Amino acid sequence: MDLANGAFQRPRIPASAANLPLHIRQLHSHDYRNAQQLPAGAVLVVGTGGQITEELLDASREVHLSVSTCPEAPRRYRGQDVFYWILEVNLHGPEFGINGLQADRLPSPAARFMCNPLISGNGGGHSIHLRDLGRRGVRLHGRFEGTDDGGLVFSDDLPARLALVEAGFRERLGRMADAYIAAAGIDAPPADPTPTDDWLPAESGARLDMAAEGVTSVIWSTGYGLDFSFLDLPVLDEWNYPQHSRGVTEVPGLYAVGLPWLTKHLSATLSVVGDDAEFVAGHIAGR
Repeated sequence: MDLANGAFQRPRIPASAANLPLHIRQLHSHDYRNAQQLPAGAVLVVGTGGQITEELLDASREVHLSVSTCPEAPRRYRGQDVFYWILEVNLHGPEFGINGLQADRLPSPAARFMCNPLISGNGGGHSIHLRDLGRRGVRLHGRFEGTDDGGLVFSDDLPARLALVEAGFRERLGRMADAYIAAAGIDAPPADPTPTDDWLPAESGARLDMAAEGVTSVIWSTGYGLDFSFLDLPVLDEWNYPQHSRGVTEVPGLYAVGLPWLTKHLSATLSVVGDDAEFVAGHIAGR
């Protein structure tokens, strides 16, 4: 038996969603298709929904965005789409000593569920800058923490949160791409300088009155969790992730392939899953 049911199985919604008033329309990004699904009124987007936020703005909706800490990233970096470099570092980085996207180099098992860069695929793909969204009229807030007597409560740390979002790519993926380009001797143009941007909203507030602001819907762009509820075997760790060695579990005949960070960052993608599948197939053939 092979656990190959992918990385996007169970839409993750905070438990605090149950405390929202019944008249508030709630959708996970998994089920969102367009603004016409939502009632008239303001929309709160929670998490990494930058592309959804842009769509709602284009539909002339009033939007509030609860900012996550997922890093912004340039859609194009050093002459290529950013995913080109992420793929190259996944596949060939270890050949040049660049191992940061290998699962055994993660700081903890929980890091297997870290979020992906904040970018858009619309219009051929482009970068998303949260401060630009704010300048366009999106009301930016800190992390969503729950409800309080008709209000939505957020962390009061928006400036620090925006700085963290903006620095994330340079400190991790950008640094690894640069190291790979140098080690592999690739002729790539230099990175564009990062513009200085210290714009902040006049007010963000740690509390938002839903009735006063006309909020009628919430979109949860809060990612996915793994779902192995069909599995009645003692093979899952405390994060509900199969315990394995290169996809081989301790249960004879049970394997895992195509899960996020199985052996590397992009193990759940078609372009990278082949290495893991080949190893598991070889193990099965050798039994």
